[in-house]
Amino acid sequence: MVSLEGQNNTNGFEHIKFKYAGKKWDAHVHLYRLEDTAELISYAAEYKVEKFTAIVRDDWHIYEEAFPGQFVFARFIINQNVFNGHLQKVLDDLQAIADAGYPFVKLWYSPRWRRFVEEHFQANVEGFRLDAPALDPLFQKIEELNLGLLLHIADPDLFYRLKYQPESYYGSKTQHLKELENILNKHPEMKIQVAHMAGQPEHLDHLAQWLDKYPQLYVDTSSAKWMAREFSYNPEVARQFFLDYQDRILFGTDIVTGRTDREPIPGYYYLRYLSLQALLETDIQEFPLPLDDPENNNETIINGLDLPLKVLRKIYWENSKQFYS
Repeated sequence: MVSLEGQNNTNGFEHIKFKYAGKKWDAHVHLYRLEDTAELISYAAEYKVEKFTAIVRDDWHIYEEAFPGQFVFARFIINQNVFNGHLQKVLDDLQAIADAGYPFVKLWYSPRWRRFVEEHFQANVEGFRLDAPALDPLFQKIEELNLGLLLHIADPDLFYRLKYQPESYYGSKTQHLKELENILNKHPEMKIQVAHMAGQPEHLDHLAQWLDKYPQLYVDTSSAKWMAREFSYNPEVARQFFLDYQDRILFGTDIVTGRTDREPIPGYYYLRYLSLQALLETDIQEFPLPLDDPENNNETIINGLDLPLKVLRKIYWENSKQFYS
């Protein structure tokens, strides 16, 4: 369990020596209220995070005017239109996003969407597949408009076992990854960032095959909990993966500004940056992750990957600078 007795409590991280002192680009955050955005920028600056890729629902100019030059913006595609089959609305939405000056769009395809759409929009989504031929114009339009796609696909293996049952309702992880693979095959030129190590930090051998095959595919390191849990089971394999694909991995946290249902602020920010830094930069062993991970009985540990400085510089900054240029 997380203990935050004081604002600057860092849960043991104060005894860890971090090797990287350069600037960082957090390639996966969510922005809501302006005052919460100011809070994120302030706390992130303590960890030398100078730029962000921000997923927004409001007009990006609001944030740009308040914090000039700090964000690259991605706008959510309206999910219910995708899942309801309102394709023309989706295409019109994409055109409006491009016309408004957004370089990226975000699409969320976690298994949880099925329950959400049924309960909130009374939609019949039985048999829905993201790779359905009827949705191909969506991805064609993204390419035509020269937009990048930030996609959330699948969730931890652990969630499929514990939360997403029955499989006949939620679908399997194998199926969901196959849907994305089919899309990548049909749209090899589409610029795409797939969040959470493309939903498969548990299956780095499979992810390696994708990265070899699809040169436009990049992945990010969000979230700290998921990455620490899975990479720490076999840090040697994870380290070699990062060395092999050091040019295709973006540092990201999936921080949501103003969130109050997790650790108290500022711990919500501090502990995610510190946990990912410890995982990527150090050789610590068996360090208890200071974030609640109830699906893993709060037993998640960090076994550090101790990546070289050259690799860290790419993951923290250079890859994002190139990818978003």
